Amino acid sequence: MSSAERVSTERELAATFGERLRALRMSRGLTQRDLAGEGLSSSYLSRLESGQRTPTPKVVEQLAARLGVSAESFAGLGNGSRVSGGAFLAGAARVMDHLLAGRVVEALEVLDALRVDVREPQARWLCEYVAASCESRLGRTQDVWQRLAALEPMYRGLPTAARALSSTLQTVTARELGRNRDAMDLGQRAVAEADSLIAGDDFPIDQATLLRVKARTTLAAVYGVSHRAADAVEVAEQAVHLTAAFTDGSQPGDKRLADELHVISHWMHAVALARAGDLTESAKFFESALQPDAESIGAELWCRVRVGYVGIFLEYDLVADRAESLLDQVTDTRRNGGGQLDAQVLILRAELALRSNDLQAALDSAQTALDSGVVGTTDRIRTLMTVVKVSTDLGLEERRLSALDELLAHLDTADPEEVRPALLKEVAALSVRTLRNHHGRS
Repeated sequence: MSSAERVSTERELAATFGERLRALRMSRGLTQRDLAGEGLSSSYLSRLESGQRTPTPKVVEQLAARLGVSAESFAGLGNGSRVSGGAFLAGAARVMDHLLAGRVVEALEVLDALRVDVREPQARWLCEYVAASCESRLGRTQDVWQRLAALEPMYRGLPTAARALSSTLQTVTARELGRNRDAMDLGQRAVAEADSLIAGDDFPIDQATLLRVKARTTLAAVYGVSHRAADAVEVAEQAVHLTAAFTDGSQPGDKRLADELHVISHWMHAVALARAGDLTESAKFFESALQPDAESIGAELWCRVRVGYVGIFLEYDLVADRAESLLDQVTDTRRNGGGQLDAQVLILRAELALRSNDLQAALDSAQTALDSGVVGTTDRIRTLMTVVKVSTDLGLEERRLSALDELLAHLDTADPEEVRPALLKEVAALSVRTLRNHHGRS
């Protein structure tokens, strides 16, 4: 075997091992820190999973023992090294069935079983990207980050469009984890990758425009939370201009895409303007984003822009008179929801109830959101804080203590990258406040 062939084989083994390691670890509900131990650091496990390091036989044996599998099958050297084309298509069809029926967890289970034995790079990328998107819907932000981080070293030869999609989703994830510096770098890369698509004659202009707009609106959101309001407005304006140019040259058959681009770009421009302090212009762009109907842009985006409208303007103490009706529209459209978006609606309803001093309604909405099981780490912590505050004000001592215990336990087990320092300060202040209130009542 030549040196080049040996390097190629080692890289394939590392990638295969990394996928198996991550799938087995996650199926057992373990974090990298949980699996780490004597001789195996969490950072080393991260490099194994991403394919950056090749495991030694001793490492394979150690991990196989900890995960309760044979070393041979764990390393991908035994039975079932490849999935047939027919099996892959059947599995992909089953994933689609689950997703169309709203069964995200079931779709993720099929993907995790399917992708372990997929070797063709583009098929493997598709499995991992869809799995990451499923994790995102379930609020598992750190798992999304890990899945997407594994894509870069393994799939450098992928088409530019795949890299642009990965970078855009990775930008969103980094922002949600509070890794704003990483998010900015990834967002800028996503914009450059998406823009490069227009250099070739073989990539559809409509798809290129969609990727370019999404990359820019995602980057604008990062700039907004990074206190770079002017940059956020500038990038969001670029997305609006790209949308206008596409719409002006579009055909009647492009109306659905034109409407989708309109909503995405105007929505994010509205958010950028709000964070820049121009609430009047922001409201105008939000109103424009609300105009296309659900049939044209799809129920998911139609609902998300309404939830976004309520969320950003509650932040600035506006639109309280219209907020309930917008949330009612979302609830009516998603009667059998149960996803992360529905949990966001409940969290916003709890906030509205607090503002109107309806403490019991706030507690009920917050608890229902927590019980959904799809609330992300930051939202879960904030919602638990709401339960603690309301329980304190209502004099529900047992509920206050159980919520506070759950909050502290969640902080103790959460990945540090998912919990921002500012949020920790809020939790500490809340703990002190509830203690004082408790002693005052005593």
